[in-house]
Amino acid sequence: MKRILRIGMALLAAMLFMNACDVEKEPYIQGAEDERAILVFRVDSVYGTIDEDTKMVRLDFPAGTDVTHLTPTITISNYATIEPESGVAQDFTNPVYYTVTSMSGSTTQYMVEAVVHDADNEKSILSFRFDALNESGVIDQIARKISFVLPAETDVTQLVPTIEVSEGATVDPASGVAQDFTNPVIYTVTAQNGTTAVYTVTVILEGGDVEPTGKTVLIKDFTGARCVNCPAAAEHAHNLQHQLDEDHIFILSVHAGFQAQPMGSFPDFLTDEGTAWYNNHDSNPLFTVDHVALTEGNTLNDAQIDAPVAEALLEEQSFEIVVGPSYDATTRQLQVEVQTVALNDLDGEFYITVCLVEDHITGWQTIPGGVDKEYDFRNVFRGTLNGAYGEAFEGLHVDANDAFYFSYNTEINADYNADECYLMVYVYDKSQDDKILQTAVKKIK
Repeated sequence: MKRILRIGMALLAAMLFMNACDVEKEPYIQGAEDERAILVFRVDSVYGTIDEDTKMVRLDFPAGTDVTHLTPTITISNYATIEPESGVAQDFTNPVYYTVTSMSGSTTQYMVEAVVHDADNEKSILSFRFDALNESGVIDQIARKISFVLPAETDVTQLVPTIEVSEGATVDPASGVAQDFTNPVIYTVTAQNGTTAVYTVTVILEGGDVEPTGKTVLIKDFTGARCVNCPAAAEHAHNLQHQLDEDHIFILSVHAGFQAQPMGSFPDFLTDEGTAWYNNHDSNPLFTVDHVALTEGNTLNDAQIDAPVAEALLEEQSFEIVVGPSYDATTRQLQVEVQTVALNDLDGEFYITVCLVEDHITGWQTIPGGVDKEYDFRNVFRGTLNGAYGEAFEGLHVDANDAFYFSYNTEINADYNADECYLMVYVYDKSQDDKILQTAVKKIK
């Protein structure tokens, strides 16, 4: 799945960019309105290695380099913009996040890391082995992923790794400590100077079937703080969840439309992605069930969702989704590893969307007869980590047990309560009117 742009490709991209069209002077190039990639990232003669899968850029500098004031030269897609801008000095002591915005307004975030090769700063996992199985992991140092494919009969719940790290560095969990690798495990390597690097270790069983957890249904509740009928509709959806299946129904509150516009003391929960999903409707509350009726421009009212939800719960589960967050409370940086596995042979146009959700927010909400100033807003959609419509898998066919990996980095807004933040991830099939096939929810800490 890797699409790593090496220095040679970067140089070629730079030359092509110099000859690219100027949108103010040249005819518009059809299809370019959504392009939003970093093509070249360099600091003087040091060219970054760009990993398009993980949206990470790595700059390798010799010992003694001062990274507190580096001025990068950045080449991006035609017609796109980038923030911070090219030519603006940055402190790369810690990773710096760059957001590329396309002409259409969609965004992609890249994490740029400067690696100075001196002993105090070294923080790599050099080898990762399960000695009892005589198996060594495959290490991707750019994406910081370590993967194993083990025999199907392997018990992965108590595997003991032997880990070699950079001289003087430490790793947590420690080498020699048994771990349950049923889901990806996060390892943090700390250099002598206190900086850290996070690795994700994933174990796949060869030819083994993934144990399904059951189909989870996603209800998108399009709501607004100034919508007088929305609290009753939300209550209906939550009552339905309690009646049918607490663990396999998730209700996402998407604030969009006129009645979600902030005014006075009413909260501002608007998002660009939620507005795009809302698709110019003019009233709330509205619902979709696994995107049923979304693409036709129609939505469901609360009285219409009971049967679709019950039917969706009976559908065969076609994907399993595993979400592995790693949150740093000090920097508020969130790293997310997502693994999705096909449970059957499938044809379609498969996409994955990763959402940030905050639960239990207190604020003003219009209710019949007045305003509830202490209303408990549930599962408020705060945005996505990979765009309103996510990103596509490779290919139009998947075989049973095919696994796909995605990595994201973001910073949790200082106004959000990280203790109540969740990741909500869903896979959908564009060829079936964006029908959602599976949803997974995971707290970030």
